[in-house]
Amino acid sequence: MFLAVTGQLFIKRGVVASSLHPSILSILQTLFSPLILIGLSVYGASSIIWLFVLQKFPLSVAYPALSLTYIFIVAISIFFFKEPFSYYKVSGIFLIVLGVYFLFK
Repeated sequence: MFLAVTGQLFIKRGVVASSLHPSILSILQTLFSPLILIGLSVYGASSIIWLFVLQKFPLSVAYPALSLTYIFIVAISIFFFKEPFSYYKVSGIFLIVLGVYFLFK
């Protein structure tokens, strides 16, 4: 979970720093920028770990637990990217946690 969140953080920073627009050259330049490459590598590593998680746990348990990454993404977005914090986000986080809680019961 930590690696997936970290990968997303690097990808977001990389895409914000790029001049991405819909052209092949722009897309390739963005894909091969250092921050994007780091983000994709870290996210790729989390995908490999995910394979082991799926081997050990039922999908009905593992996948909902993965939704907890949304909570970390919201917190990181507020802290690192100064995205707005609202009661709707708090409500959404609460519902995610509540849903995962009930799935683990």
